[in-house]
Amino acid sequence: MNEREQTVNRDLSLLDEAHYGGRIARAEYRARRRNVLAALRDSHGITARKALVQPPRPADARVDEDMLPVLLGGGARSSRMLLAVFAAGALVCALLLGLLFFAA
Repeated sequence: MNEREQTVNRDLSLLDEAHYGGRIARAEYRARRRNVLAALRDSHGITARKALVQPPRPADARVDEDMLPVLLGGGARSSRMLLAVFAAGALVCALLLGLLFFAA
């Protein structure tokens, strides 16, 4: 860590202490924090994220349209199965509640 980054870290920790101690308001804390970080960016510090670049696909590589239902769980058939499981669970819960109330 270079000297400029150490100075920025010290300034940020002092700002944190002042904010958490109630000596400065949230809006002032945010404005001052932006100024401190802007000073670091202006001093050629690397603060921005670098986007990942995807390599280009060959022209003959196409997306298989049949893969989407596989990735999402099979389409309409799986949604019917999920509905059946949900209905069975609701029925079991209703039976258990009925036994609980009528047994007393």
